Amino acid sequence: CSPPGLSYGLLPRPCRALVLLNPLSGPGLALKDFHALVQPMLAEADIAATVFITERAQHAHEKVREEDLSQWDTLVVMSGDGLLHEVVNGLMERPDWEAALTKPLCILPGGSGNALAASINHYAGNEQVSKHELLTNCTFILCKGLHTQMDLVSLNTASGKRLFSFLSFGWGFISDVDIASEKYRKLGNARFTLGTLQHLARLQLYRG
Repeated sequence: CSPPGLSYGLLPRPCRALVLLNPLSGPGLALKDFHALVQPMLAEADIAATVFITERAQHAHEKVREEDLSQWDTLVVMSGDGLLHEVVNGLMERPDWEAALTKPLCILPGGSGNALAASINHYAGNEQVSKHELLTNCTFILCKGLHTQMDLVSLNTASGKRLFSFLSFGWGFISDVDIASEKYRKLGNARFTLGTLQHLARLQLYRG
């Protein structure tokens, strides 16, 4: 049962998907998990996947900003929330951004923080799961092809920069933990615990 007023679209079959994948996200298993778990499910659902592997920060941002999107039916991000943030902001920098935002976006969890994937899994009526179970559920949602609209948040900074978010904006302690724990991403979710303990040991004052 869908919430009142919520309408769904359906991906075409066959479906052409551009998969943007960060091989270093989370514990570094995204590419392996894609080949082992995701790709066979997509093939069974008649979804032809072309994989674009990112090589540096902002690589996905640049790719979707310049890409001819007419050749794809959907854009799939397999990483954590950070890569999807790059993709969304890259799409919003396009001159045809309004049309670009009508392209269905999918998130497959492959990072340390997979908050949006977990939220979608919840609203799809599934039990709370993590790791491979969450990846399987989100891939199955993609295979079913249902998609619906989602809100974006827009923020203008004092320097004149405009940013877009699909979860939240952070500043201060939590943001510092997130950024500083990047060097521990091989630890998976434990990176945030270690980063938190380090920052608690040397608390600083934030003025805003």
